Amino acid sequence: MPLVFVHGVNTRRGTTPEEQDVFDNRVKLLGEQFRHVVFADRVTAANGLAVFSPYWGNLGVTFARNLASLPQAAVQALAVGQPEAAPLLEAVSANLDAELLQQPGIGQAPLLTMARTRTLASAVDMLFAGAANAPLPPMLFDTEQVDRTLPEVAHFAAAAERYAAANPHPAWLAGVTDDETLLNQLVAEVAAFEASMGTGSAGGPVADSPPAIQALGFGDGLKAWLDNGVTAVRGGVNRVVDNTTGAVGGLATQGVREGYLWFSGYVRPFASEMVGRFAGDVFTYLENRQPIVDLVLADIDRALAARRAGDEEIYLVGHSFGGIILYDILTRFRPTLPCDLYVTVGSQVALFAEMGRLADKETISAAFGAGDAAVIPRPKAAKRWINIFDPTDPFGFGTRGVYGGAHDFQFETDALPIVSHAAYFSTPRFYARLKERVREAFQHGTDS
Repeated sequence: MPLVFVHGVNTRRGTTPEEQDVFDNRVKLLGEQFRHVVFADRVTAANGLAVFSPYWGNLGVTFARNLASLPQAAVQALAVGQPEAAPLLEAVSANLDAELLQQPGIGQAPLLTMARTRTLASAVDMLFAGAANAPLPPMLFDTEQVDRTLPEVAHFAAAAERYAAANPHPAWLAGVTDDETLLNQLVAEVAAFEASMGTGSAGGPVADSPPAIQALGFGDGLKAWLDNGVTAVRGGVNRVVDNTTGAVGGLATQGVREGYLWFSGYVRPFASEMVGRFAGDVFTYLENRQPIVDLVLADIDRALAARRAGDEEIYLVGHSFGGIILYDILTRFRPTLPCDLYVTVGSQVALFAEMGRLADKETISAAFGAGDAAVIPRPKAAKRWINIFDPTDPFGFGTRGVYGGAHDFQFETDALPIVSHAAYFSTPRFYARLKERVREAFQHGTDS
């Protein structure tokens, strides 16, 4: 069974080998989480889910002065000289609100502080978000080692999410003094929990599961990847803490305006860059859809060719504007394309429909002209449509009231507003919840 994932706007692979390694490894991990978590119950072929991730960021907008118009302040300055560190800093910063930044142990043990202040699940999310976006030490990880390790990472992430959901405030946290000890205890507890539940790391019977949990001994690739994540998270948090020292301390006594100004200065550099590229990539696509559509369709055709007898389903997943690109393909550029499941995450399909900016203008105009109660039908090619949004994500929209045959689901990333748009695919919780939504969608069959 193949899956095609289409990324959204403001996605760039980078120009240096270090930046490209971080990007490529993140994409590989995303594929492993789709393969071993979200769609694990639906794949029967020996080679598993084939994941295709067309990269179209190189066809997006370019800026004459490389976004020199961005405000030069706050967190933006943290990544200067180390562009490969920017994704890590954004991922780590997404969960560092004023309350956490005021905790005395946040710099020395950010994961432990997160676990105690919020929940263990929050700490697990931050660990994997940081680790997935952190550069990997070349002396520990070559390409082959990464490819061997990431499936285990996906399995362990799902298992850790299950354990943390069942144990939000485990008693053993009281005896932990640092993040390294937290990680070691977490690995041991997850292994014991999975064994007690009679499940392997993919959630099925142990006998039918890859030996991911059983292979979690110290010194293996997974442990090295997690250790690197712990170090990366601490380094990223400390850079944020150092940059906000003095700005956070008085927040408890500041008024609403002062607190808002601090918050705006803290998140705006990330937000401004995202909004700038969002608008630029949107305009670029709307001016000439064909180059991006052709690039995505080429990978969809490869996905169709990869289908095997008995595993003939195909899934299309779009993040942000990627959902719109897929919608245009399903309705205008390839309306006969088979699609067993269409998933949009933090997307704007219904918004662009209301603005009349989707390619299939005739169907949309006909629906809107039929009266206030009329809705646009789901693309005929898509048998099922799941739409997911975070209520704090200003770029994530619902479909209710605009489309029929689509199902909206709310998912809270727990990230700060605005930067939450990029946080969906960074947390193990998201893949666990999406797995449930996928299971429900196929249980209910296709919708009329």
